[in-house]
Amino acid sequence: MNIFKNKINYLYLFIIPVVYILFQMNTKLGGESVLFYGFAENKETELSHDKAVMVHKIYVTPGQEVNKGQLLMEVKQSSIDLKINDISHDLAQAELLALQQKQLLQSKIEQLQIKKQNKAATINAEIRKIKSEIEIKQSLLKDLKSIKPDGEKETSVLDIQLEWLRQKLEQETASIDLEIGQLNEQLNMVGKPSNVVRQKLEKEIDYYEAEQQKLFIYAPTDGLVGNIHCKEGENIDAFSTLISFYERNPTLVKGFVHESLILQVKTGDSLLVASSLHPSHQIIGVVLGLGSRIVEIPERLRKIPELKTYGREVLVQIPADNPFLQKEKVMLNSLDAAGDFSLTSILFPFGKMAKKEDGNTKKNYNLK
Repeated sequence: MNIFKNKINYLYLFIIPVVYILFQMNTKLGGESVLFYGFAENKETELSHDKAVMVHKIYVTPGQEVNKGQLLMEVKQSSIDLKINDISHDLAQAELLALQQKQLLQSKIEQLQIKKQNKAATINAEIRKIKSEIEIKQSLLKDLKSIKPDGEKETSVLDIQLEWLRQKLEQETASIDLEIGQLNEQLNMVGKPSNVVRQKLEKEIDYYEAEQQKLFIYAPTDGLVGNIHCKEGENIDAFSTLISFYERNPTLVKGFVHESLILQVKTGDSLLVASSLHPSHQIIGVVLGLGSRIVEIPERLRKIPELKTYGREVLVQIPADNPFLQKEKVMLNSLDAAGDFSLTSILFPFGKMAKKEDGNTKKNYNLK
């Protein structure tokens, strides 16, 4: 009797775990897994301007890695270039006019200085002549003391002429010096108005050059240069794409869920995203948006490529810190259905060990 009871107890100990295992398998396998495919995409930005521009210089090549703020391309706007050219012309004209006025005044001053030298030379020559006559007459008077009074009178006339010439020299040179002084004052004033005009024009040029530099194309973030849609010297219409720019790592996954499962995927759902070739590369993404119509699923993303299937587009955001490549094929699965269905996972649902690939522990990337 005791032996029979012991057999029944052992039977219960065997049946209860089996029933639990069958229940868990029924629960997990009874629900339909939301599994579909997609591909990772780098965020693409098309760089353009809202005005027509001319491409002046390109500093990058397609596929080149660049850092945020790096200069990619110099472009110019023709209207700004025309304004800069006009102002530069006005500046050159103002400087030329000032130079011409300065040269004219300097020429007049030089002419007056020559005139002063000539007049002084002429009068000084007359002064020397009279001084010579006075010296000769005074020498003769030493021997003719009897006519000394007459000699004194004649000598006095020469002295008067000498004094008159000296006053004439002083007056005429002073008049010329006054005229030269007035011209020097004008010469000093020539530079002042031109400096004001020059500074004003230079400030205008600096302003328009700064506006021109605002048109330059810089990298919005760290990333990769895509296609360059122009060449140096080419005129580009407003809103036309100049450069395609990609972030370094994919930040979006575009997938297509089968039409029979569209109700099981909603905006805001978290999905497990894994590489189709390297399943250990996994990350958690969040559904950003859903397509508004049923479309044909691309052949590459079908479970059976030869069989045409239809579904709904799903956009999933993933963190930039991920291992995927641009356009890499990935699998998307709901987190509830993402686990494996092995006996170990059912018996020990909280004791799963991370799978390893090539001896390396699987790395999971979580959405931040």
